[in-house]
Amino acid sequence: MQLSMYTLVTREFSLEQSIEMAAQAGFDAVDIRQAEDGTHMPLDIGDEELKKIRTMVEDAGLHVSGLTNYWRVGVVDPELAAEHLAGFRRGCEVARILGAKFLRCSSFDLDFAVGYETQRGIFREQLQQINQIGAESDITVTVEQHGGGMCASAGQIMDLIRGLSADHIGIVYDPGNCVSEGFERIPNQIEMLRNIVKAVHVKNAITVQGEGASGRIPGKQMPLDEGLLDWAEIVSELRRVGYDNYLTLEELTLHPRFGSVQEMIDWDVQYLRGLIESA
Repeated sequence: MQLSMYTLVTREFSLEQSIEMAAQAGFDAVDIRQAEDGTHMPLDIGDEELKKIRTMVEDAGLHVSGLTNYWRVGVVDPELAAEHLAGFRRGCEVARILGAKFLRCSSFDLDFAVGYETQRGIFREQLQQINQIGAESDITVTVEQHGGGMCASAGQIMDLIRGLSADHIGIVYDPGNCVSEGFERIPNQIEMLRNIVKAVHVKNAITVQGEGASGRIPGKQMPLDEGLLDWAEIVSELRRVGYDNYLTLEELTLHPRFGSVQEMIDWDVQYLRGLIESA
């Protein structure tokens, strides 16, 4: 397993600073965010600028593990679906230029006016189209396991994709997201998703009192060695099923025990390296 840093972790810093911080901490790679707000790359970025970014990453001794953007699968409206498919096509080309293996995306939320079975069919049809787009650029498109969408739990994911032939489709396994929605026992999640996990988001969380967004259980992020998740168990279970891709840090809270983001990610890398070595 290799360690990657999702650049949203260092969202208060420039992309160049984020790459420098990741290299200093000892990561192997960075997962670069691309979104409408321009952090860390705008949607309209040109090919020449992408080549410069790739060179900057490689000069720092890293590589780009993936590209994260916000195009969605399971979009019901035909015009909006066509817009998202065009976004996937450009996203795969961006990922290819950066030298990334993966393009992360999201699932659309369930439209109750349409109904689950109908939207499930739409999801599967779009996923097959996206698989073909990925094949053209040799990029694997990974749908993140995330609350507030159709892919909140391992069980939902398996129901949505079971039986599809899609060599360029995978899943970003995110057990931290499951604390708020879609929680299943860790060994069960990993066993169900074992053949399709291409990246793992790393963070920890606890539930708290209050109101959660869209009916999800409210929570807050915790340091990796605190919270409800046992990352030693998770890494061990991933090892058991033969997972050998990225553990991608997505720790978005600067916890009080750390004096800076750099101090936090330095500690995170050492902690995760220890878990990998002992798994």
